[in-house]
Amino acid sequence: MKILNNKSSLFICSTLALMLLSMNVFATNYTVSTKTNLQSKYTAALPGDTIIVTNGTYDWGQLVLTNSKATPTSKWIVVKAATRNGVVFTGSTYLQFGGIRIMITGFKFANGNAGFNDVIQFRSSTSNSANSSYCRLNNVTIENYSSDTTGYASGATISDNKWVSIYGVRNRVDHCTFIDKTNGGATLVVWYDNNNYPQQSTSTYHLIDSNYFNKRSFVSGNGGESIRVGVGNTSSTYAYNIIEYNLFENMTQTEPEIISNKSGFNTYRYNTFKNCEGGFTLRRGRYCSVYSNFFIVNNPAVTDCYGIRIIDKGHKVYNNYIEGVSGSKNSLSIFRGPITLYNGFYSVDDTTDVNHVNSYMPSDSSIVAFNTIANCEGGAGIYLGFTDNGSNLYQPLGLKIVNNVIKMTTGKAAGIYLGFTDNGSNLFQPLGLKIVNNVIKMTTGKAAYNPSTNTQLTYFAEGNKYNAPSSLGLTSSTGFSSASINFGARINGILTPPSSVQDAAINTNSYLNLLNGIDVNGKTRSSIYDVGCMELNGTGSTIATPLDSTQVGAGTPIVIVPVHLVSFTVAQTANTYKLNWFVENEINFLKYEVEVSEDGNKYKKVETAYANNQ
Repeated sequence: MKILNNKSSLFICSTLALMLLSMNVFATNYTVSTKTNLQSKYTAALPGDTIIVTNGTYDWGQLVLTNSKATPTSKWIVVKAATRNGVVFTGSTYLQFGGIRIMITGFKFANGNAGFNDVIQFRSSTSNSANSSYCRLNNVTIENYSSDTTGYASGATISDNKWVSIYGVRNRVDHCTFIDKTNGGATLVVWYDNNNYPQQSTSTYHLIDSNYFNKRSFVSGNGGESIRVGVGNTSSTYAYNIIEYNLFENMTQTEPEIISNKSGFNTYRYNTFKNCEGGFTLRRGRYCSVYSNFFIVNNPAVTDCYGIRIIDKGHKVYNNYIEGVSGSKNSLSIFRGPITLYNGFYSVDDTTDVNHVNSYMPSDSSIVAFNTIANCEGGAGIYLGFTDNGSNLYQPLGLKIVNNVIKMTTGKAAGIYLGFTDNGSNLFQPLGLKIVNNVIKMTTGKAAYNPSTNTQLTYFAEGNKYNAPSSLGLTSSTGFSSASINFGARINGILTPPSSVQDAAINTNSYLNLLNGIDVNGKTRSSIYDVGCMELNGTGSTIATPLDSTQVGAGTPIVIVPVHLVSFTVAQTANTYKLNWFVENEINFLKYEVEVSEDGNKYKKVETAYANNQ
C-alpha cells in the first residue's frame, strides 16, 4: 500500500474497508520522438498507458494533446520524459493538454519564448468542455522562458503570458520548479468557468504543493505574481483550493503580491517565503484560511518585504511565523508590514456591482491569532484599518481622452478625473476583527496601530504580548500586555520564544477548533496554549518547518507524512479480497493507493481509497 501526502490537518482515527475484485491489468508503454507521434499516441491512450518521450531538445511550437478515454477514478494516462529533464522543450514550444486523469511529468521548458501563450495549459482549447480535470503536472521545470522583459515604463507593449494555467477541477501541480520569469503575467494561475460577477463559478478543489519558485524579477508593477488564485470577476466563487509546502525565494518583482488570492474558502499553509520583496495578499474572495506559513528575511538587502495583507471578509490568519520583515521601516503610510488589515472603498455588503470587482473591501470579521512576529521593522506589527494613501497605487496606463466637450461652471476642467484616489473620507472600516494571543517583537515602530481616523472600526483583543520601541500604538491597551521578548536558539528553523509565552494564552477553549490543537510545526499543543505560533512543549510529529530548495521542486522526494499504520489485514472469499487497515495521525494526508505485483518488483495500482479526513 502506498501512502500519498497532502490534504488535511485533522487528527483522526479511522477504519477503512475496501473490496477488490481479482482482475487482469493491461497497460501499454509507447516511446515517441516526434510531435505527430506524441499527439496520436496521446489521443489513443487508455487508462494505465504510458507515453515516453525520447530524451532530446525539441522546438515543437504549439503542442495540443486531446484524450477522452479516462475517468476520474481510472488509472493514470502518463506522459513522461525518458529521464527527468532529459526532454527539453525550447524555442516557441507550449503545451495545451485536455483530458481526465492525465499525468504530465519529467519535462523541462528552458530558454524559450511562448509569446502571449501560456507555456502549459490544463485545457486543449478555449472551450470549457476541453478543460482538464483530475490531472497532475509533476516534476516539471520551467526556466528562463520569458517572452519579453520590456517594462511598461518604456512605453512599449509588454508580453504577458502565464507559465501554468490551471482549468477544470481537482487538478494537482506538485514538485515543479519555476525559475527566472522576467516578463508580465503571473507564473501560475487558477482559472474558473464563470466570469459573470457576482455569480459563482464551479468549485475547483485544486492542490498546488511542493513547488519551488525562484528569481521572479518582473520590474514593471502589476502582473508579477507567482501564484494567483482567481481574478476579480470570479472572486465570489467558493473554490476550496489548497496551496501548501511551496517555497518562494529571492523574489525581486515590483508587483507586491507573491501570492494573490481572488476567490473564497481557499487554504494556504506550510509555505515558506524567504528573502522575498513582496508578500502574501488576500486581495479578493472571502473566508480563506492562512496558517503555519513562514516569512523569513535575513538578507539586509531585501527591503520591500511584508507578511500578510488581509482584504475582504472572514479570513482566518493564525499560527504564522514572520521574521525580519522590514518593508515599511518606520512609516505608517506603507502597507509592507508583518500583518495588515484593510479598510475598504465599498461595504462588504456591496458585492453585486461588477464595477467593484477590483476594489478594496474591508476585512470585516477576520481573525489574527497565535501568530509570531519576530524582530521586524516597520510602522506597526499589526495594522488595523490600513488605507493606501495613493503612493503605492498603480496608476492607469494607456488612457485615451479624445473628442469630448467639457463645460464646467466652477473649477478646472475636471469633468473627467484621471487617476482619482480616495483620501479616506469615504472609507468603510472593518467591523468585528479579532486580534488574539499573538507575539509581537518589533525592532522599530509600534506593536499594533489603529489610526485615529478609524472611528467606526471595531475589534476584540486578548492575550497579545508585545515589545516595541514605539510602544503599542492603540488608544486602548486592552488585550495587549508589554513584555520582555527575547528570542532564543532556532528549533525546527524558527526562533524560540521566551518562556513567558508558555501556557499564557487567554481563553484557550475558544480557539480549539481554530487551531485544531496544533502549532506552526504541526505539534500538539498543551491543554493551555502558548501565546504565538510555537508551542514550547509541543508533542508529536513535526510536519512543517521553513523549507529549502532540497525539499521542494522538480527532482525532490515526496515528503513523508506522519500517518501511522496501526494494523493491516486481508481476507479472501472466492475472487473477492477485503482489505482492512487502521491508522492514526491522518495529518496532511490525501489518499491510499493499493498496488499489486506478480514478481515483487513491478507494481501496478488497482484502487484508490481517500482518507476519511477530507
